[in-house]
Amino acid sequence: MGLPGVGPQVAAAVLALLPPHLWGRAKAAAAYAGLIPEREESGKSVERSRLSRKGPPLLRRKLFMGALVAVRHDPEMGAFYRRLLSRGKRKKQALVAVAHKLLRRMMGRLREYYAGQSLQGVA
Repeated sequence: MGLPGVGPQVAAAVLALLPPHLWGRAKAAAAYAGLIPEREESGKSVERSRLSRKGPPLLRRKLFMGALVAVRHDPEMGAFYRRLLSRGKRKKQALVAVAHKLLRRMMGRLREYYAGQSLQGVA
């Protein structure tokens, strides 16, 4: 059973651009992809947090497009997106959160698929 929002392009981008040692490690994969918030601080000034933008931009773009599809075709992701909007998040912030969740789901599937196997020589 596939994941709504994860088509051939998204899956290929994740498998090609995400280092194999991060497969199955959801938090580390999200950090590598640049889908986590980053806060700028200097002395007394604290800026509003923003997307870290670390990692390959193509990976972020593909996950963002996958999030757009997931919001429309996956009831759980759609409800998650609407819940974030009702809490005052902007549309793009909510979509990035959906992309983050989509990547975490993909890492869970990879972890299940490769359960008990070493991922060292996979890629």
